Amino acid sequence: MTLKPNIPIILIILILAAGCNDFTPKPKAYPRILYPERAYEPAPTDDCPFTFDIPTYSKLTPYTGLDGKPCWYNLNYGNFDATLHLSYVPIDGQRDLDSLAEDAYRIVFKPHLQRAEEIIQREISDTTKHLKGMIYDLEGKTATPFNFYLTDGKQHFFRGSFYFNSKTVRDSVLPIYNFINEDIIHTLESFEFR
Repeated sequence: MTLKPNIPIILIILILAAGCNDFTPKPKAYPRILYPERAYEPAPTDDCPFTFDIPTYSKLTPYTGLDGKPCWYNLNYGNFDATLHLSYVPIDGQRDLDSLAEDAYRIVFKPHLQRAEEIIQREISDTTKHLKGMIYDLEGKTATPFNFYLTDGKQHFFRGSFYFNSKTVRDSVLPIYNFINEDIIHTLESFEFR
């Protein structure tokens, strides 16, 4: 009895053996992030009824959209491809204030309620500067992880929302967000209406 070589099986074995040259899976890695040194400077808002500090690595530019109004800005964190959108509205009475606060609440909750895992609300109250407001931290798959508003309760209402400029995965940008979040908190702590 003679054995016939099975050509297809031999070819498959040769192809598999040739393609398996010392395969080692690559470990998961993250890009190296170079954080700038923390330093702050006054924002160039001389024509507006407020002042605040911004990080020296950021750039404050007037908002130029069609719906833009005086004292609307974008605070660009260029190294991180992120923007804090800022808008100011003068208040005309308690009814106006209630409406603006309700709008800020709706802007956070309506589009993000189903996508956010949690929305944490933190009240802002600084009696020495006559400031009150709200911070909204959004956790989960949302477009904006941070929103806030500040008001003196009489004449001024200031709102902000933070966005990364491109689609991101929360886990991968969390270290960057945490770094920028500290700067946003500093901006809020330095904020004053004139």
